[in-house]
Amino acid sequence: MCKVVSFKVSSGMDSAVRVLTTLRRKQFDIRGFSMIEIDSNKSEFKVTLFDEKNLGLDRAILQMKKLVDVYDVMEVQQ
Repeated sequence: MCKVVSFKVSSGMDSAVRVLTTLRRKQFDIRGFSMIEIDSNKSEFKVTLFDEKNLGLDRAILQMKKLVDVYDVMEVQQ
């Protein structure tokens, strides 16, 4: 089952790479991501996760909230 998580960052691609690396290290299966630049310092990302191992979307959201410049983390209803 694929789930989409939306979040905003204040450091652009540096933050995105850190989020994706953290999720991979925690064994989440990332199927895709997209980025929209809000302004010169802020971006919004959407990450599609495949939860084959039933690791739980809530756990992924908690991992992302621990990162310093990541905020407004939420599941997107498809």
